[in-house]
Formats: sequence, C-alpha cells, structure tokens
Amino acid sequence: MNLLHAILLGLIQGLTEFLPVSSTAHLTLAEHLMFGGRPMPLAFDVLLHGGTLIALMVYFRRELVQLVMGCLGRDAEGRKLAFWLFLAMIPTGIFGLATRGVKEAAKEHLWVYGIGLLCTSGLLFLANRMSRERNNMLSEDQAGRGIGDLRASDALAVGTIQGLGGGFGLSRSGSTIAMGVFQGLRLPASARFSFLLGMPTIAAAAVVELRGLLKPLFKHQPLPAELAFPAGSAAPGLLCVAGVLAAAISGYLAIGLLDRFTRKPRLNGFALYCLGLGLVMLVLGGTGALNHH
Repeated sequence: MNLLHAILLGLIQGLTEFLPVSSTAHLTLAEHLMFGGRPMPLAFDVLLHGGTLIALMVYFRRELVQLVMGCLGRDAEGRKLAFWLFLAMIPTGIFGLATRGVKEAAKEHLWVYGIGLLCTSGLLFLANRMSRERNNMLSEDQAGRGIGDLRASDALAVGTIQGLGGGFGLSRSGSTIAMGVFQGLRLPASARFSFLLGMPTIAAAAVVELRGLLKPLFKHQPLPAELAFPAGSAAPGLLCVAGVLAAAISGYLAIGLLDRFTRKPRLNGFALYCLGLGLVMLVLGGTGALNHH
C-alpha cells in the first residue's frame, strides 16, 4: 500500500459516504482493483470512518451544539431531535448486526453490489419525482413536513432501511433520504436528518470495527495479516494521516454538494450514475473479470 492508494481510498470514502452512491460498493471495487480483492487494513478503515465523522461534525457544528444542549435539557428542539436520532439507531443496530455476516460474505460477490446500486438508483428516481410533485403543490401541508415535524414512524423507518442497507451496495445516504421522502418529509429535511443520523451511525461502525483491532492487541497477539498493513507498505503513520485528511476534506465537500442538490430536487444525476455503475458491477461480478487466483 503506497501513499497514492491511501489518498485515493480516503477520497473515495469521503465522497461516497455522503453522496448517495454507496461507499461500500466503491471501496469494494477499489480493493479489487488495487489489492486484488484484499480488504484495506482494518486500522486504516477505522481511521477513514473517523475522517468522515470529522467532516460531519464540522459541517453540522451548530446542530451538534443544539443536540448537546438538548441532551443537557437546555434546548427543547435539540432534545426532541436527539431522541429521534436515538430512536432511529435502535432498528439500525438490530438489523445491522443481524445482517452483518451476510454483508461480509457479499464482499466476495460484486454482482450483489450491482443489485444494491440498481436499487439505490430506483429509490433516488422515485424520491426525486415525489419531491418535484410536492413542490408543485399549492398547500404547504401537501409539500411535506420539515425536520421539526418528525414523527416516531419516520425515525423508525429511516433507521430500519439504514440497518438493512449499508453493506450490500444500497447507499446509506441515498436510501435514508429516499425513505424520509416516502414518509412525507420534504427533501431538504430528509437529507438533513440523514446527515445528522450519520454521526452516531459512523461512530458506531468505527467502534464495531475497532473491536476487531483491539482484541488481538489486548491479548498481546500480533495482528492477523488481513488486519495489518501488507509488507512493503509505506510508513503506516503517513498513510493514515493522508487517508484521514483526504476523507475529511472530500467528505466535507460532498456534504455541501448534496446539501445544495437537495434544496431543489436534483437527484436524478446520482440515480443515473448508480444505474450505470450497478450495471458495470453486475457484469464484472457475473463474468468474474476481477477474480484473482
């Protein structure tokens, strides 16, 4: 693994974590192209998640303060929003852990990610169409609800789709934004809730992965080959710093881009991209073009 690999993986993680195009599909494809299907070192993967978490916290620093004040009982809106995020994380955790083994196995089959991307494409097309139709409504009620009008059913539905997706090529951000729209939220409100939900979700994913890294360390055992940087890699510290910076900067830019694209329904470009890449991964997976022996 060299410096270019680290920067490219950081850029892919940052951009695709927030743009509705599936980070797992892109990272899996990158691992097949760069390392012959061998996953990136676990420590590096955890740190890339940390980079995208930094991007979220910086971009939504005002909302983060509001959430903290809400948890301290000093902001009623912040407290309510924090509760909806907590509620959404319950089905995310349940379904995420229940499907974890299947998602790990899916990494060996690119065609699975192709199907996930095609599903993402369909969800984005439908959400975009529904949002455009609502924007043409004369009644404010028909145009959808704002983030201040979230309901328990909204949080549970978004949390459920997040737990079921995210690992099969079904975009976390794309599926959660679409589900919010299907629940009756306006597109900007749905996107904002999806972004905020990304904070506990990415943090939880990093903690789950970190367990696999700390377990051998606590037992004073060497890291398994699949968790460590491969022999001949550049200095691990340099690779980690470069990857985290690339993930944080690109993630921040991706959040801003999607934030602007959801103020008015402009998701069809992402839907077409997912459609095209999904078909490519179906072909690659079906023909075994990237299989390494």
